[in-house]
Amino acid sequence: MTYILLSFCLLGFLQCINTKSPFVKEFQQSKKYAADERTLVQSEKNSRRYEFLNKANGATYGPTKFSHLSQEEFEKQYLSDLKPIKERQIKYLGKKTPLPKIYSSQIPQKVDWRNHSGVNYVSPIKNQNKCGGCWAFSTTETIESMYAISHNVTPPRLSVQEVIDCSVGNAGCAGGDTYTALLWLNKSQSLLVYEEEYPLTDTSDYCQLLTNSSRGVTINNFTCNSYVGVEQSMLQLLAFVGPLVVAVDATTWNHYLGGIIQYHCENKLNHAVQIVGYDLTGEIPFYIVRNSWGTDFGNNGYLYVKVGDNMCGIASEVSTVSVN
Repeated sequence: MTYILLSFCLLGFLQCINTKSPFVKEFQQSKKYAADERTLVQSEKNSRRYEFLNKANGATYGPTKFSHLSQEEFEKQYLSDLKPIKERQIKYLGKKTPLPKIYSSQIPQKVDWRNHSGVNYVSPIKNQNKCGGCWAFSTTETIESMYAISHNVTPPRLSVQEVIDCSVGNAGCAGGDTYTALLWLNKSQSLLVYEEEYPLTDTSDYCQLLTNSSRGVTINNFTCNSYVGVEQSMLQLLAFVGPLVVAVDATTWNHYLGGIIQYHCENKLNHAVQIVGYDLTGEIPFYIVRNSWGTDFGNNGYLYVKVGDNMCGIASEVSTVSVN
């Protein structure tokens, strides 16, 4: 009992102590030094990683808003959310689409649904923060685009949070799968309501399906296929149907600053994004990829990935959406 009383007295003393005292200042400085030291060590590790990534003549890598995180921390926080169904996990390492086959396709040389015949069919960049919901963001973003294209209107701001909370077979901010999300929306014919009615919280919560809502979008069909080795077919979808939902390997994207990603990617499929267009006019053809890490990532929220090599696994799991 005496020990407990002394402990409480000491705790009370520390809580009441003058925060300007040398003891407290020294303690705070030691904590700051430890944090600074960790940051310096991490910065040194990242510098060596940038140097390695930049040796290849491709995209540019360097300090970003993720630079304070170790690679393990980054992957745990931002790349643990895509959980593709195991029976669809097929490896296609090294299988490419010959560029002559791509260039001979009867498609426009450049497509960008952000400015398609002068009209923007892509909603503003979103930020998933630390919620492992890339699968819900990319799915919702593509439904927004397809509704805008189908009805020739400005893309609606639909509720990502509804998909996070209500999609059967997924685990909210703990992870999910784009195919499973689209399957739930299609089978249930759930109305995907506007964000203002079901706002984003960036956390998993209980499902609040708004059955009385009069505004929203339902989907009437979707596809999920691999286009590895036949990326010309994927480009045809982008040209004549609209934006696509894809799974990717984003392991090195935490250091991406700009340019076309041509190296340093595998087929881990640990992230989901939306492709909003492509460009075949330059020396290196590329997809225009929209991410969900905010406008302070990459090129105002976007990045470019080389066409033809299944770079970052971008052609491994591709979905189209049709809406009512």
